Amino acid sequence: MGYKMKQTRKKMRFEILIDRLFSNFHRVILTNLIFFVPLVAVLALYYLFMKLISGFWLTLSGAGLITLLFPFYSGVVLVCRNIARGDEDVPVFSTYFKGVKENFFRFLLYGFLLSLVTIVCYYSINFYSALLSSSWIFYGALFVCILIALALLFTAFYIPVMTVTFDLKLKPTFKNSFLMSFGEIKNNVCALIAMVIVIAISFTFVAFFTEVWLVVAITLALLALIVPACCQFVVSFYVYDDMYGSIADRSTKAKSIDDAIVDAKNKKNNANQTVIEQEDYSDVDISTLKDTDDYIFYKGKMIKQSELIRRVLEQRENNENSADKKEV
Repeated sequence: MGYKMKQTRKKMRFEILIDRLFSNFHRVILTNLIFFVPLVAVLALYYLFMKLISGFWLTLSGAGLITLLFPFYSGVVLVCRNIARGDEDVPVFSTYFKGVKENFFRFLLYGFLLSLVTIVCYYSINFYSALLSSSWIFYGALFVCILIALALLFTAFYIPVMTVTFDLKLKPTFKNSFLMSFGEIKNNVCALIAMVIVIAISFTFVAFFTEVWLVVAITLALLALIVPACCQFVVSFYVYDDMYGSIADRSTKAKSIDDAIVDAKNKKNNANQTVIEQEDYSDVDISTLKDTDDYIFYKGKMIKQSELIRRVLEQRENNENSADKKEV
């Protein structure tokens, strides 16, 4: 006698990404269209500057335009974050403008810093690339520049998502994002690969045309409908869950976190509570720590310095109480 058992295969992470993207594709396109309004204005201004100036001044003007554009990107980040984490029926317009309103000035600063970092990395890589034929030493310098650029890119994955999710000051936002650029390397690489795939698939169509007006038209259509929001979606999908699990606390602004995620994390925390209590913190020198919400790596995990201090003191108190009981 045979028994049929219904087995449901657990979806791979990439399959979940595809499901969430295509089930909300109309929302992603709408978000992209809203963002395209300030984007096309910036592109038009840049085209005008190209007619008037060139060289370094054109680069500087482009950096200024990116700075002005970036606050409007905060709405894209908030909408895509909500979709990527599994929220259903995300209201695009209200969510987008809420993101812009609440994060305008921070993203203005991020736009300036992003432009500055991009310019420095671009000229550094170009400089050492031009010197490769003169000495093998410059291969090492170029490799270091590329590694720094990647680390800064991975940091840039986290800063926008962290800003729209948590009510953190600038210093812990930058510090935690930088730490996660190394600590979450697997997710970062997956996000980078997914973003490259989106861009490659999108602009493959451009390669089939040689007429300038068609290339420009198709490029603008891709920017209007797909590229910015889709790229942000895949980045948010890969960085959000582990970022939230590492940093989430009572200060979070994300009041509508998916209940399933919260329940899963609570169950995991409860299951591991006894393990946490039994962990040995005798090797920690709390004099080197600060009672702040800044994160550090401890035994391969990210933990707040204030939380680590609390655990050390709690363990010492428990040890002292146990010693007193033995003496009695």
